[in-house]
Amino acid sequence: MEMNKTLASSGGRITVIDALRGFSLIGICLIHGMQHFGAMGTMTPQAMFPWEGTMDEIFRWFINYLVFGKFFIIFSWLFGLSFFIQMDRAAQKGVDFRPRFLWRLVLLLVIGFVHGLLVRVDILLVYALLGFVLVLMYKWPTKLLVGITLFLFLGGASLIPVAYKAATAPAVEQVEERPIARTAMPRHVPTLAETIENNAWNGLIGKMNFQFASGRIYLTLGLFILGFIVGRIRLFQRLDEFRCRLNRGAVMALLLLGLLYILQPHIPATSWREVSIYSWMTWTSTNLINLLTAYLWVIVVLEAYRSVKVQDAMKPLVSYGRMGLTNYIAQSVTGVFIFSSFGLDWSDLGIFMSVMVCLSFTVLQIILSHYWLKSLRYGPMEWLWRTGTYLKWQPLAR
Repeated sequence: MEMNKTLASSGGRITVIDALRGFSLIGICLIHGMQHFGAMGTMTPQAMFPWEGTMDEIFRWFINYLVFGKFFIIFSWLFGLSFFIQMDRAAQKGVDFRPRFLWRLVLLLVIGFVHGLLVRVDILLVYALLGFVLVLMYKWPTKLLVGITLFLFLGGASLIPVAYKAATAPAVEQVEERPIARTAMPRHVPTLAETIENNAWNGLIGKMNFQFASGRIYLTLGLFILGFIVGRIRLFQRLDEFRCRLNRGAVMALLLLGLLYILQPHIPATSWREVSIYSWMTWTSTNLINLLTAYLWVIVVLEAYRSVKVQDAMKPLVSYGRMGLTNYIAQSVTGVFIFSSFGLDWSDLGIFMSVMVCLSFTVLQIILSHYWLKSLRYGPMEWLWRTGTYLKWQPLAR
């Protein structure tokens, strides 16, 4: 029972949730660092030392197989859990928090849109939109929510357009498409003003097209609902009770991962825009691999957190996670400034060096977050969001 005695802070906050959020933010930074945060610079990657190419390959393998698509899952799942916690705390005081939370989502929508003007890979706007759906499901029975979650995780929503295309294809005249000759154009590196203008509409449309075509938006909704279900069953308050079942689930996850990795190479290759049974199989198997790997990461953190020594060592990470919104925005804005042509233009960095740069300012963020929360209640963006939610100046100093 050692874990449950030290799981929460004096204010009743479940600190392992913040640790998981901080952990997921580190992984998100690694992914976005490898992608230069979607920013475009004027340089092409080049090795800075002889064995950098080897390190690039090692880090590419590690991120692609153990990080990419996995840590966003943890981050999204925790959003759904946070939704339940806020609703539940208000309900215990006899308050229906749904109207207030809807307004809170409107504010997040604005924050996400403004953030997305600079950062093409922003996910906050999508979170806000899906949050409205989650509010509608608040009173729904848990069994129904479990069924919807499984439907979304297994790609049920993505299968609908595939079935529609198969049903209507005979009635549609097939027109042979001839390749159009394209003149090679020099790559245009956008200025800050052009980046903002493009992201305001074209980037937004492209992001949503990807979300629906890949099924990512359905997966994210499923993760929100899963987090809500986890809150309902009080999993984090009953971790000792659930420990054996969670660990047995980890063994099953390992077995299923092996099976999926064996089957996936036999699925015919498709483009991400294609609507077919093979594209559905590709995306669904990939999503399942990411889900199972993310689950294993969560179990690793939960098991490690049972140790009081580990909890003490992870206190800075807990602070980093408590300021999740602030740190997510700060890391992406910093990343764009580092790699874009209108910033430092470090676009010549390869994967290894890019990841090292990201880890460097992540460590700095962790340190700053830890010291910030020693004397203040919230991170800057958390305080702003909370103040806007209640339309009342919130106390910041402890």
